[in-house]
Amino acid sequence: MKFSSKKIDCLKYSESSMRKHPFTVIEYIFNYQDEEDKTFLDNCIDDAKELSNAVNPKSANLSTYSRSSTQVFMNSIAGILAEKLWIHFLNKVNIIAESTIYDDPNNQIDIKIVKTNKTMEIRSSFPFKGLEFALCHPKYQFDVIGPYVNEYKPNEIKKDFYGRVLYPFSVDLFYKKLKSNNLEVYLTGGATWTMMGDREISIKKDFVPQDIYSLELINKKSEYLVIPFSKSLDMKDIIIELNK
Repeated sequence: MKFSSKKIDCLKYSESSMRKHPFTVIEYIFNYQDEEDKTFLDNCIDDAKELSNAVNPKSANLSTYSRSSTQVFMNSIAGILAEKLWIHFLNKVNIIAESTIYDDPNNQIDIKIVKTNKTMEIRSSFPFKGLEFALCHPKYQFDVIGPYVNEYKPNEIKKDFYGRVLYPFSVDLFYKKLKSNNLEVYLTGGATWTMMGDREISIKKDFVPQDIYSLELINKKSEYLVIPFSKSLDMKDIIIELNK
């Protein structure tokens, strides 16, 4: 897999963008014909099958899944790949990180920063209108997704950091692109717990996240604290925060 830093100038995308300074992302490109890439992606798929079967043990294989179970499977691949890429990148910049143990279908898989023992939750989405749309659109920009509103307690840190990954295509194309030569994935920064509690920058939003692993929760809206990308940390900024 190839990865590199990339700057997005939102004001070139739209003069009305709320993001007034460039947004640094990390771009990963996969080629399934490359043996190393194939092994990495196949491992993500295998882990997602195991996770999906834990959620719905009656499903022996993908062909017998219900529509919701298939969605859990695809969400699981997206979530596991997002998490693994964050761990890969953090270790490349000498922030030693590892995955936490997944023991509850109602919870996200987290990343633990070994030196500080701080945790980071990763959320992924599929902005089919493209990366720049998600980061820069003056009205429909995407967000960094934080905790459920009813979980937020100012003096009780749920997660220290919230990270973000974007797949700039429709979820229907995801499995096909996994086994192609041009899968693009973007690490797009995030936010801190303190930022989530700052009502000058965070807002409440009612929606269904795309990377829910639970059959019980997959079609249920919940209210989350979120931070629009125009006010969030980009990759450059969040690495500074993670190093503190």
